[in-house]
Amino acid sequence: MKRKLSSYALTGTSVLLISTLLFGSPATANNLNNLKGKQSEIEQKKTELNSEIKEKENDIQANQTEQKKLLEQILKLNKEITTTEDSITKLETDINLTNVEIGDLQSEIKELEEKIANRDELLKERVRAVQVNGGSISYIDVLLGANSFIDFIDRLSAVNTLMEADRSIMAEQANDKEALEKKKIELEDKLASLEKSHGELITLKATLDSQKADKTTLIDQLEAEQEKLKDSKELLEAEYQEVHEISKDLEAKIIAEQQRMAELARQAEQKRNAAAQSNGSSSTGSTNLPATSSGTWTTPANGTFTSGYGWRNFRGKEFHYGVDVANSIGTPIVAAADGVVSYAAPLSTYGNVVIITHSINGEIFTSVNAHMNSIGVIAGQTISKGQEIGKMGMTGRVTGPHLHFELHTGTWAGQKVGHVNPLRYVPF
Repeated sequence: MKRKLSSYALTGTSVLLISTLLFGSPATANNLNNLKGKQSEIEQKKTELNSEIKEKENDIQANQTEQKKLLEQILKLNKEITTTEDSITKLETDINLTNVEIGDLQSEIKELEEKIANRDELLKERVRAVQVNGGSISYIDVLLGANSFIDFIDRLSAVNTLMEADRSIMAEQANDKEALEKKKIELEDKLASLEKSHGELITLKATLDSQKADKTTLIDQLEAEQEKLKDSKELLEAEYQEVHEISKDLEAKIIAEQQRMAELARQAEQKRNAAAQSNGSSSTGSTNLPATSSGTWTTPANGTFTSGYGWRNFRGKEFHYGVDVANSIGTPIVAAADGVVSYAAPLSTYGNVVIITHSINGEIFTSVNAHMNSIGVIAGQTISKGQEIGKMGMTGRVTGPHLHFELHTGTWAGQKVGHVNPLRYVPF
């Protein structure tokens, strides 16, 4: 729905743009100056839109690069998480095994405690064995109670045997206790170490999960931004296409207007030829105007011929598409031949320029008169050879006052199209 609304907004904008650029005011809709001005505006709009489209493409590419980078980081995190989970599983298995060992040890402890209790009871029995009539007799008393030397030896051997047995039992009991305590300490240390490692891995996994969640959120944001960028680019492309269609329509209108002016020039030539055949022709003008030649073409201005047509060294090597005639500011400039003014206004480095479409024996020519100080004709005006069209000046890219004069075959389509050496036709 959002994209549809945007399309409706674009359509409304385009309708306004078309209305403004194509129709303008009824009085100037077919004027070549007006059409070329609109064409310049639309080309500028195309350039701006194309620049914006390129910018969006760069943004989309940067977004995709960032997404790829984050996905690679997530893949790496997934591997680390898997490794950590495997380690946690192994540790949990070790902990379970250790708990089993602890259970087994507790059983062993119980058995040892029972053995110790039995040994204690055995010692008590031994003590009771030397008690007589409710009294207690020590090993010394037993020895002193011997009736003879042989009885003493027998009693001493018996006492030694009992004492050695007691010492053996006591030593075994001490060793069992020591082994039990040592094993308990080792097992407790192992369990503590396992639980510590388990806790560290749990913390590590939580950290990795958090990092993965953050990067996933960033990817979601980038994907949303990517959709917006694509929508914006599509809208710009749609607008560019509409502007391109407007440009094509303007180009068709300009061609039609040029053809119309060429036809006017042909009609003017026919009238001139008819008038010449019936009445002859003559012209008068200001003494400041250049003398009008008797042929088809005449000199457009009085002055010094300063630069010819072709390659020259001027601000670096460049091709000169016309000829230059220098004189003072205000020197009259006249039409080089009969024709119709197709353009009369400032134009880029030409400064103030008058472009005239001529029909000479059925062939179309275009003359360009540039750097004027002032313009004395309007687009669409029919003029005669030798008729003043403006004053010499130094507007546009110049180093001094002069007339820059170009001649092209066909209707005007730019400086580099159809240019010819004016000296082949015009007497300077």
